[in-house]
Amino acid sequence: MRLQDIAKGGGDRDAGLNVLTDEQLRDLHQVLLGILDDIIAVCRERDLRFILIGGSAIGALRTGTIIPWDDDVDIAMPRGDFEVFCQAVRDRWPEKYAMLHPQDRDNFGRVIPKIRLKGTEYRTILEQDLDQCGVFIDIYTIENVPDNGLARLFQGLMAMGLGFCLSCRRLWKGRKWYGRLTGGASFRIKCAIGACLSFAGYQTWARWTDHWHSRCKNENSRDVSIPADCRHFFGEIQPRRRLLDTMPVDLDGRRCYVPKEADGYLREIYGDYMQIPPVEKQERNCYLVYDLGDKAPGERGE
Repeated sequence: MRLQDIAKGGGDRDAGLNVLTDEQLRDLHQVLLGILDDIIAVCRERDLRFILIGGSAIGALRTGTIIPWDDDVDIAMPRGDFEVFCQAVRDRWPEKYAMLHPQDRDNFGRVIPKIRLKGTEYRTILEQDLDQCGVFIDIYTIENVPDNGLARLFQGLMAMGLGFCLSCRRLWKGRKWYGRLTGGASFRIKCAIGACLSFAGYQTWARWTDHWHSRCKNENSRDVSIPADCRHFFGEIQPRRRLLDTMPVDLDGRRCYVPKEADGYLREIYGDYMQIPPVEKQERNCYLVYDLGDKAPGERGE
């Protein structure tokens, strides 16, 4: 059963899940676009590269907008560009944004970097254990992949193995909460593994995983990967040109970029992504807390 069905049907009264309404989504999109404006500004000033990926790329190519039922914006940056971007945001907007870097001591067990807008709170099931839950944009890092076959295999196995360990460790940490919504043999097995891995904190496992994601420093490698994305290290390997040769697209009036070969890349993952799915297959995220504070549309400021 999908989370939105659980929330609509009151599947767990203690879970506190709510389904985003159309009005909430429209307001959330405006706040996300405000964050995107600042990302674009920094990238232009510092000559940094970024591309839209996932549902954000689909929305740009399909209608030129954020997908109406989507609750986030996903972009990707080469690791080197991201490091410059992260420091630039921290220097320029220390009171406005919180940057989550996987190598930070307080990384909350996350390997996907995020830029979070302070003064807001958007807490989903994935953020139920976090202190900082501002409205965010995910920034996936595009990593170099070794040209040497053995080095590639070793890096990939280490990255995927550590990623699995991190997943189990996080599940063990939040087992009481997650146990309300899921169960079965898979959940129990991963919890048991997570318990065995509790000799190290979940934030340490995140740092170890990110270290292996970014292990290859060859900026001219033939291939790259987005190992934190859904298909993991090996499934996300692409020729460098396929991801980093880009073309401009419009996203709600903003000039953004997608790979020139985005059509083939997206069809591999999503099939006929240009076809709008029927309402019953439009999955909306569920939230525990939704509060845009004074950052609601029309209230943005430096």
